[in-house]
Amino acid sequence: MEQVAEAFLTGAGMLWKALWALIFGYAVSSAIQVLVTREQMAGLLGERGLRPAALAGFFGFISSSCSFAALATSRTVWVKGAHPANATAFLVSSTNLVIELGIVLWVLLGPGFMIANLLLGLLMMVYAYGLMALWLPGGLARTAREHAARQQEEEEGGHEEAGEKSWRRVFTMEGLHEIAMAFVMEWRMVWKEILFGFTVAGFISVFVPQAFWSWLFIGQSDDPAFLAVVQNAMVAPVVAFFTFIGSMGNVPLAAMLWSRDVSFGGVVAFLGADLVAATVVWVHAKYYGWRYTLYLSFLLYLAMVAAGVTVHYLYALSAMLPAERPALGEMVRFAFDYTFFLNLLFLGLAAFLVALHQSRAGARQEEAPEGGRA
Repeated sequence: MEQVAEAFLTGAGMLWKALWALIFGYAVSSAIQVLVTREQMAGLLGERGLRPAALAGFFGFISSSCSFAALATSRTVWVKGAHPANATAFLVSSTNLVIELGIVLWVLLGPGFMIANLLLGLLMMVYAYGLMALWLPGGLARTAREHAARQQEEEEGGHEEAGEKSWRRVFTMEGLHEIAMAFVMEWRMVWKEILFGFTVAGFISVFVPQAFWSWLFIGQSDDPAFLAVVQNAMVAPVVAFFTFIGSMGNVPLAAMLWSRDVSFGGVVAFLGADLVAATVVWVHAKYYGWRYTLYLSFLLYLAMVAAGVTVHYLYALSAMLPAERPALGEMVRFAFDYTFFLNLLFLGLAAFLVALHQSRAGARQEEAPEGGRA
């Protein structure tokens, strides 16, 4: 029982340290979502090329969200006319270049990992785009798009995204209500993933011995050989497949792997591996069918392995490889420090946005009977 309590305490401590960053990141992400519609994005991403690819990455960044929301948005962008390579670049960007992910990485592991994750996302986009340029069966992509269009039509029942998006709406009452609605929706989709991720990290840190990680990831040292870096980067996404966790839930697990002496390249590859988690693969199969899903998953796997190894050696050549490997127990600090006051501040912001959302939801329920009589 003592070990179970220690596991829960470790996970809760990591969550406490990252809580303000999570709220801040999702609040910013929600505000950004009032800027541009998915139809506007798709209209600019219809052709293959450097400019549309860069725009896809930018739109993915400003649409940053949890993995499952990113899957749905990527499907919509593709169905509405984006080239599949641009839709894939959008998907990678919207799951790896997310604002809240970078902030939490900074808080838990330091700025080096935040920058590494940024490089990982950019390189994954480049590698995935290049691989799709080399091999993208036209018939496979066409069938997958048709499958996605039918699936989306069944889910939405013809509902279209409404309302003109503009940065000015952020400063209006209507815009604040939209931000509050997006914020609540984001948390409804991601809170289980976040809790599960931090809890699993706590339990693994307590119950899984170092001998297992030494067996699974070869060459554990401060200066691993090239073969060890490649093997770590190849194995880490396989671990992510079986954890069933998305991008935000992967952060505490990445911290756990780093504390267990996995190479920097392996940990970085793991951060991008939410796109091959079992749950994500299943959702993709539902959207596109199994043939395209297997193609896309293998392509993304190659991209994240190559990107993880590349980032490792970019850091090694620049003498930037992190040296400290803090134990997860060091993150369990319930104290009256800056984290405590930041958490109070951002919990207040979260409460305000939830109250704003609830007031709008209540007003709509009151108006519904009158609309029905009209």
